[in-house]
Amino acid sequence: MDKITKSLLDSFVEQFEISKLSESLQFEHFTNYSVATKSYRNSFDLDDIHTGSGGDCAIDGLIIIVNGRLILDDDELTDIVTTSGFLDADIIFIQSKTSSSFDGSQIGNFIHGIKDFLSDNPRLVQNEKIIKIKSIWEKMLSMSSYMINRRPACKIYYVCTGKWQNDQNLNAVITSGVEELEHLSLFESIDFDPLGASEIQRLYHETKNKLTATINFQNRITLPDIEGISEAYLGVIPYNEYLKLIQDDQKTIHSIFDDNVRDFQGENAVNRNIKRTLEDGKFDLFCVLNNGVTIVASSITPAGNRFTIRDYQIVNGCQTSHVLHDCQNIHGIENVFIPTKIIVTANDDIKTSITLATNSQTEVKAEQLEALSSFQRKLELYFKAEKNNITLYYERRSQQYNSDAGIKRTQIISIPIQIKAFASMFLDSPHLVSGYYGTIVNRFSGKIFSENHMLSLYYVSALAFYKIEQFFRSGEIDVKYKKIRFHLLMLIRLISLGDKMEPFNSKSLDKKCETLKNTLLKETESLRLFEKAVSIYENSSIDKDKRQYKSESDTELFISAYRQQYQKTELPQK
Repeated sequence: MDKITKSLLDSFVEQFEISKLSESLQFEHFTNYSVATKSYRNSFDLDDIHTGSGGDCAIDGLIIIVNGRLILDDDELTDIVTTSGFLDADIIFIQSKTSSSFDGSQIGNFIHGIKDFLSDNPRLVQNEKIIKIKSIWEKMLSMSSYMINRRPACKIYYVCTGKWQNDQNLNAVITSGVEELEHLSLFESIDFDPLGASEIQRLYHETKNKLTATINFQNRITLPDIEGISEAYLGVIPYNEYLKLIQDDQKTIHSIFDDNVRDFQGENAVNRNIKRTLEDGKFDLFCVLNNGVTIVASSITPAGNRFTIRDYQIVNGCQTSHVLHDCQNIHGIENVFIPTKIIVTANDDIKTSITLATNSQTEVKAEQLEALSSFQRKLELYFKAEKNNITLYYERRSQQYNSDAGIKRTQIISIPIQIKAFASMFLDSPHLVSGYYGTIVNRFSGKIFSENHMLSLYYVSALAFYKIEQFFRSGEIDVKYKKIRFHLLMLIRLISLGDKMEPFNSKSLDKKCETLKNTLLKETESLRLFEKAVSIYENSSIDKDKRQYKSESDTELFISAYRQQYQKTELPQK
């Protein structure tokens, strides 16, 4: 391995705290992360996309992205597709080798593994991760009626640390393999990219960069100077130019709506009306009937009418954007103009104020607005104020800490992770935290991010999540227990704080969380606590062969197992 790739790999290993893995496994994770981030810009767990180890079908990384979202289970797929009303899918296969040359036989084995994965009757041995993603793939194919824009796109990456020389024999192996995959008639497109050291270095560097798009913005006016805002424009953007902002080259919609207080609402009345306007061919009326979109960016570079926008989010216009994306095959759609406001600011408070103001006229509940503005901000500051031997960062905005080399990725707690950890620990709902983020938020609406909740509950649940992931990485807790990690969070709360939950605004509960926090911060005591939780599971009658525990009855079994072991010492004497 050359010195530059080795240096980048070492940096990656430190960022993700995977030093105990072998170099080949580190490189697999490094490659998977670099490739995946090209298509999916949000946070994800390295193990979610890693398939390498025995029974991997010569596939080290396997990723399914639907409508711009990384799909990790069947529920998530169903939630996203039925909510959106369409299915734009990418499947990505990755094979990584630390060798300094491209190997034709290895490439052939890789292609054979892909064909076997896609076949109706796989013959190769498949590990649990391959089996799980295969199940998602089959479920996705059964929903092909939603593929109204295109069939799935297949992207294949073979990575080594050498230099791609465009060797004729290797090209023949690749071409033959791609042709065989094309005969399956599954894909809109198939791209096979052999990546050498320079290419994987470039991809890794790009993971540090923010999303960028260049559009033609001719019909605009410049707004007057506003304190805290460096630039602001108001105008209309042609349909084809607007698509450059919201989707990639494969027509997959970007994850650029994270600062929007609502996710896409699917076929509701408002969205049906937007779509009807387009289907009826009223293209010239669209820009006067639609409230338009608001884009907040960190920087913008104008060159005549060409605007390069960097690190941007659509803070109002999520619904409009999804409908426009959905309607791109309508004849004449290119005649649509979208009312657009582009605001450039680095001020977080202004960004929040813009989001609140531009969404307040729509069907956004007051508590959602409040959660975005006040509670989230306070929670971020609370995390920063915790001066412990472990530092966690609350990612209130997507990719907030991406460019900060001093912050390890494992230290970042995203909003989805916070919701899952809190709901598991304090709402006794680990069975409800799988699925699509938007659906999970709706499940716990009114129960999370309440203004009177003690912030310590959120911090300690995030810390518990960080610790269990750390123990998985170090091998101190077997990774086979990852499937119950959120149930384990619930169990450590039961062990530490008891079965009876006090109100979330209780000072008494706040003090108990402080005690639990101090336990989690101590390596030995923290590990012992999680080992107790694991022993409850192991000593119970719970079916250990289940791949997932996603029902309320499953959670009740975990609670019952805890009570059998601990409750008799907690119940008051009669």
